[in-house]
Amino acid sequence: MNPHDLLPPGLASAVESASGARVVAVRPRGGGGASREGAELDLQWPDRRTASAYMNYDVHKAGAGDDAAFLREAAVLRALSGPLADAGVRVAPYYASVPYQRALVCGMIPGKDRFGAIADTAQRDTLAQDFMAQLAALHRIDVTAHPIDGMGPVEPAEVFIRRRIAELRAGNGGKGWDPLIHLSLNWLEANIPADMPAPVIVHGDAGPGNFLYEEDRVTALLDWELVHYGDPMADLAMLALRMLFQGFVPLPQAFAAYEAAGGHKVDLPRLRYWRLLFQTSFARRSRYDDPDAPPPPNLGMNLVYSTIHRRVLSNALAEAAGIALPSVTMPDAPQGSHDRSFAIALDDIRDTIVPRLADQQAAVKAKGMARLIKWWRAIERFEPGFHAAEKQEIEATLGAEFEDYRAAWTAFRTAVAAGTIATAPAIILCNAHEVREAALMADAMGGLANTKFAALA
Repeated sequence: MNPHDLLPPGLASAVESASGARVVAVRPRGGGGASREGAELDLQWPDRRTASAYMNYDVHKAGAGDDAAFLREAAVLRALSGPLADAGVRVAPYYASVPYQRALVCGMIPGKDRFGAIADTAQRDTLAQDFMAQLAALHRIDVTAHPIDGMGPVEPAEVFIRRRIAELRAGNGGKGWDPLIHLSLNWLEANIPADMPAPVIVHGDAGPGNFLYEEDRVTALLDWELVHYGDPMADLAMLALRMLFQGFVPLPQAFAAYEAAGGHKVDLPRLRYWRLLFQTSFARRSRYDDPDAPPPPNLGMNLVYSTIHRRVLSNALAEAAGIALPSVTMPDAPQGSHDRSFAIALDDIRDTIVPRLADQQAAVKAKGMARLIKWWRAIERFEPGFHAAEKQEIEATLGAEFEDYRAAWTAFRTAVAAGTIATAPAIILCNAHEVREAALMADAMGGLANTKFAALA
């Protein structure tokens, strides 16, 4: 078989044109997300030089990001493995890119990516120190003297912030208009940090899971899809955010290692600002209900992550705005009328379906379906009481009575949009809503139910 036939039509030829090498072998591999695919390639250049490479590409161009983001990713990898290699930032060597299918071809790098699986404390500490040194090396590159061809203009971090806020506002509209996102964007727009340093290269998704390592040394930083020029505190904020779901060393230890390696002085207020901005982006819920959006890879697990992000955002926004949150009333209720049916379905998935699934993706989706069933069971049992409590809270805040919960929630959203409700009670009501939504998802979350931000200091 011609190895070209294992890839989408024309892709192998495009890689050959871009790299100057012949594709002599193709070994398909799993990609990532809803539309990403991958393949290992064996390349051979006219001078007989050979190399093994990994290519990640987009099947339908339905994945995360956009064409401009792909071009920035390709540009920074090309620069860091070429003209900026002396900076010491370890990346997979760049070989080629095919923008029309967002295909990126880089050399194979040895290493593992599961930092959380390391049991030896000394190894964890030393590896974390090396990772923070890699971020420091990235942030030390003088982009004014050495702008990266293909990354676009070197802009102040404030320009990035204002553009991102505008994008999030544009995405927060229609039937899915979200008062929590609106309130967070209002605070972010009113509190953009002053006196940010000159722009640096920001990885954009730095943290455990996005680097390879051997023993106690980073072999390559991975996943540059969100790279941009901006504030170095943005990378430290993303590290803090990724730690919601992935273990690392304590953040004060990581920050000390970053500074010791020549990184910028850690500015916690700026870091908290960036963390809130990124959290606002991750907390958007409307994409799960948008009929025009591609379905998420695993609805059950994606809803778990989204619910956690929203609860954490509501708490972080209150903290940023200096608002003390009252305890949330959580009415109990007897088991729902369909509880036994839910229990039987869950037992079938756990005891019969999952053990007999040889296909890994199918097994993951089956477990995701189990999370949805647990959520539906909680909705039947608790949602009526939760809605009644929330209706009373909205009525007390707005000074009006409503026919039902839906009418009360609509009135609350209208008041937030019009600015006729003060910020503090609006954030308190949003927090109560998200705490109850998280309670409905608690059984499905399992050990993630109490997830919160790690301490910064």
